[in-house]
Amino acid sequence: MERHVFLVTLVILHSACLVFNSSGSHAYASEEEYSTEFRENLLPAQQGDAKAQIFVGYLYETGQGVQQDYAKAAEWYRRAAEKGSPIAQEQLGNMYRHGRGVSQNYVLAYMWLDLAARQGNNQAKITRESVAKKMSLEQISEAKRLSRQWKPGK
Repeated sequence: MERHVFLVTLVILHSACLVFNSSGSHAYASEEEYSTEFRENLLPAQQGDAKAQIFVGYLYETGQGVQQDYAKAAEWYRRAAEKGSPIAQEQLGNMYRHGRGVSQNYVLAYMWLDLAARQGNNQAKITRESVAKKMSLEQISEAKRLSRQWKPGK
């Protein structure tokens, strides 16, 4: 339930920014407002808080309050994904799927999406199947092997 609330919060935040953008104004009220939000989440993220890591990754991915940087987004998602966060695993899988901030790699995309899907992330299940359609049987086999062998870090 807690993961669902966090994901819904991210969607609402993103939607609000899209509304502001479509009205012709900035995506946020002032740069300082989001920069402060970024700074407030950066320290907890650096100290290992997975939710803060996902949020910092999201800000880098979307360029809200910071310069858009897919490589930094992928790195923050990776930190949370390695702790076992299905939201971060899905996001990192998508980064590999699209080659954003990392080299496009369907095997790693499938692996991260599979890890998230096995924890009940339904969107990851759908995306995993989409990725599988672009892969050979050998690649799928390798991705499944990596997924089975994966262990969460600290």
